[in-house]
Amino acid sequence: MSTHPAVAPPAPALLARELGALIRPWRARIAGVLICVLGAAALNLVPALVLRHIIDTGLTPAGNAGLGPAACLYLGALVGAALLTSGYGYLAATLAQLSLAELRGQLFEHLLRLPTAYHDRTPIGDSISRTTADVETIGNLFSSSVPTLIGQTAGLSAAVATMLALSPVLTGAVIITIPPIVLLTRQFRRKVRDAERATRKAVGLANSQLAEDLSAVDVIRGFGREALFANRFRLVLLQWLQAANRSVLYSAFYAPMLATLAAVATASLLWLGTRNAFDAFGVSVGTLTAFVVLFAQFFTPLVNLGEEWQNVQGALAGAERVFAVLRLPPDQPPPGSGPPPTLPEGDMALAVNDVTFGYSACQSVLHHVTLTVRAGEHVAVIGRTGAGKSSLLSLLAGLYRPWSGHITLAGSDPCSLDDTGRRAVLGYVPQNVTLFPGTIAENITLEDPSITLHDILLAAQLAGADSFINTLPQGSATIISDTGHGNGVQLSAGQRQLLALARAMVARPNVLLLDEATAVVDGASDSAFREALRTRVIPTGTAVLTVAHRLVTAREADRVIVIDAGRIIEQGTPSELLAAGGRFADLVTLEEAGWDWREQPDR
Repeated sequence: MSTHPAVAPPAPALLARELGALIRPWRARIAGVLICVLGAAALNLVPALVLRHIIDTGLTPAGNAGLGPAACLYLGALVGAALLTSGYGYLAATLAQLSLAELRGQLFEHLLRLPTAYHDRTPIGDSISRTTADVETIGNLFSSSVPTLIGQTAGLSAAVATMLALSPVLTGAVIITIPPIVLLTRQFRRKVRDAERATRKAVGLANSQLAEDLSAVDVIRGFGREALFANRFRLVLLQWLQAANRSVLYSAFYAPMLATLAAVATASLLWLGTRNAFDAFGVSVGTLTAFVVLFAQFFTPLVNLGEEWQNVQGALAGAERVFAVLRLPPDQPPPGSGPPPTLPEGDMALAVNDVTFGYSACQSVLHHVTLTVRAGEHVAVIGRTGAGKSSLLSLLAGLYRPWSGHITLAGSDPCSLDDTGRRAVLGYVPQNVTLFPGTIAENITLEDPSITLHDILLAAQLAGADSFINTLPQGSATIISDTGHGNGVQLSAGQRQLLALARAMVARPNVLLLDEATAVVDGASDSAFREALRTRVIPTGTAVLTVAHRLVTAREADRVIVIDAGRIIEQGTPSELLAAGGRFADLVTLEEAGWDWREQPDR
């Protein structure tokens, strides 16, 4: 099973700045939310003051005339507060959706530009979880939690200020209850934050396993291991359930405890009032009634703040995971950061100088590799499985950075090429072909508007893909499925490889990197593609570096490089290496005898 990269929680101030920067472009909407929240908090105080007035003066014969206006004021305050509450709810919800769309776009683009090593060690489901579920919790923060916290805090502050104005003595009795509330809230906040972090991590783990297992459902079913993988997923769900239950448990105890404190305090006030305990302080019946109402407005925000705090902790835990990724430095420069590199005729197309590289710090897979390929030259790389051939092409494609040494592609570091320069300089076909939902033409061009239909047809012809594209009813406009599943046309493995070849050649790049690019293509198609390379591609000055699946490809190349255990052990023209009787000659002999030389042990 895949593991998640460890990420330390950020400082609260840093997280607050990042969240603030996210919503800063919508200042006017934020101001509208604040105005509505504070206005609603102020209007919610009016009913208590109106009740005080009615009880103390309105119920006397002289005060009867004021009951009508007082009732209108009471009703108007409640209606106004309701309208303002609806207003800030709408503004906050739209603010949340705007910020979510922006954040998801930023996160996805950033993920695309992170080093390949990050994606190697991070399960795809975890990245999906950060982009969807974790971002959604931030939306809840902006749409509900923050307006609620501001509104309840404003209401609480206004209630305390009004209570102080009405009766400092009664307010002092209320303040006695604050210390235990503060202690209870601090403990609750810490425990819920830890539980929500565990929950967000469990969600990411569940999404990761779900994505990995569903992508391999054919293998799971083919070996009859459905029950095993289902049980593994249930174990992950159990971790999720345990973390979520801890958070719910803390919240379940917090609100009732606060409500109990509020009930005890309210009952105490009423009991003391009936005993005339406050008469000496000039507290009237109307003031005591208003105080009971305000006291509810004091404690209700405290209870609501506690309940909302669970959502806040969940949102902050999700924000930690999202911004932890956004803080990682990207590997690629931004689009259009420089002009496309040019390759003057006769110059070196690519150069690898004393390069050492590995995927983990404890083990290198390439050791002091040095090679060059000139424009218009075809070089074949051969070696047994695990020798380091694909790693070499991944470095040349700029997917990784070497530990030591340096690489140039058309005179530039392949990792520094921008989007435009990369397409002009490099055409790359990895071993594992990836297609996307859409038409054949879109898969060849990757929706590059500068590529014409003529370019598409020419690339398909060079790759040999036109032989099956022309048989489809809609030709290059035919919609295909992405990974062999879906509603589009299903392509064979060989057809998918031919499309990948067309994609690599459609921009007429200076360098072609082909990693066993015709491994599953039939012999006739492979032969036709080699002929197109030899007669129509290489003569234009394109440099070709091929990891050869068949030695016939290597024998037709200008030079052959033999790699073993991450080191170049032979290089030269095919005829030179055959005459020398070394490793290349041995491999040719094995293949001619019908052996699979790629799996043979060293002699």
